Amino acid sequence: MSEEENVDIEQELLNLLTNVQPNLQDVIKRSFTNVVFQQTKNGEQIKPDILEDTSYFAKNTQVNLSRLELIKPPTFHLQSLSLDLKSMALSLRCSLGEVNVKGLYSAFNENLYNLIPVLSEGHVLISLSNMTADVNVGLIIDDDSFSFINPGIDFVHDEVVVKLSWPSPQRNGGYEFTTTEQLAKHIDDLPLTAALSLPLYALLRHKLQRHLSQVLRQATSVSDMVYSNPSLLEVYSSMVNNMAQNGNRVIDMILINMRRTLLQTCREVLELPSVHATFMHKIGSISFVGRFETGTGWLKNLATINRINDVSVTKPDPMKTSFRVTLKIKNLQIGYEEYRMRAMGVSCGGRLAASFADCTLHLALSVGLQHWEPYAQLDDLRLHHLQSMDLHVTGLGPLSGACALVSSWARGAAAAHAAPALLAQLTHELHTALAELPLWDLLHGKQ
Repeated sequence: MSEEENVDIEQELLNLLTNVQPNLQDVIKRSFTNVVFQQTKNGEQIKPDILEDTSYFAKNTQVNLSRLELIKPPTFHLQSLSLDLKSMALSLRCSLGEVNVKGLYSAFNENLYNLIPVLSEGHVLISLSNMTADVNVGLIIDDDSFSFINPGIDFVHDEVVVKLSWPSPQRNGGYEFTTTEQLAKHIDDLPLTAALSLPLYALLRHKLQRHLSQVLRQATSVSDMVYSNPSLLEVYSSMVNNMAQNGNRVIDMILINMRRTLLQTCREVLELPSVHATFMHKIGSISFVGRFETGTGWLKNLATINRINDVSVTKPDPMKTSFRVTLKIKNLQIGYEEYRMRAMGVSCGGRLAASFADCTLHLALSVGLQHWEPYAQLDDLRLHHLQSMDLHVTGLGPLSGACALVSSWARGAAAAHAAPALLAQLTHELHTALAELPLWDLLHGKQ
């Protein structure tokens, strides 16, 4: 094929993408609504969505949450959608309405415990009103349909209401349930809700991604889109692959720099604060207050960070290129070389370590020219999942019945201590890499 013919078919492809984009966008919108109707119409009994037990540690407050579940599965109603076939990008906003989580809680405040025993237990109902999801994904060609990669999903809600109810003893004997409410602007503003924001959003992301996957599978046929000229499909695939390869080169160089500096500066292992937990241990009708505490902990394996698929690349304007990619840390681990636990006059101690098979992050950054000077900036780094925990604990012995509590404390420590430390360190390494690397020259073939 001559160079002139190649230019002609590339231009023909760009013209075709421009022409079919509005129609395909409408097809995806209808498919989004159809999938909602299909799920509603089926109406079969669905098992409730369960969240694992967890804890929250902040200052002198400790909260345990257990038996957590969504009251009903979320329904995703499309509000807006924007498709860019030339950049292989899809953006949308959908409404989840009100999201409700119910469960059991126990809260302990160490400051007040110095004066009076304060350990409150009861039922919790958490309501997030008017929740919406802003979604940005990259598109790939999967057989004869589009699929998505590198999902960036940001949840927004109007307010969060926490309703607590607990048994309160009466003067004439017996108990009566007392109810109170807490109100906040953001899920992380209250200890009870901050304890579950990471696993709740991970669950909602999983369900929304599964919904979007079904939408695209039903909506698109790439061969139908380019039926006028079969050669266009090959050119289209080549264009998509070239964009991904350019993005992969940039991100891989950044990740190599990050891994090297993490290892060379001995920041691949981070220190975590100690954990102090108080719990109620019951035998029959008798309750015992127990104590659990650890020494200083650690977080490791940050230098195993890598991308799990191709990079999504868009060009908002001729002087700016944006990249989005999903990153994974292989076998992220937290641990405490020493813990001590005491309850019912019995003590035990040992070592605790937990590994997370599913630790994924969403990264977005931009490279461009400003006043003819090259720049590279970090747009977003977000922890999407910290799940699939495998716990190893030694020395529980006579208190082995508290293993489930130890698991919830480990999950809580991962969310409250490990996740912020992880994000802070990776953000630092990213800023260093972006400042050191000639990404504009790499992107434009000058190196």
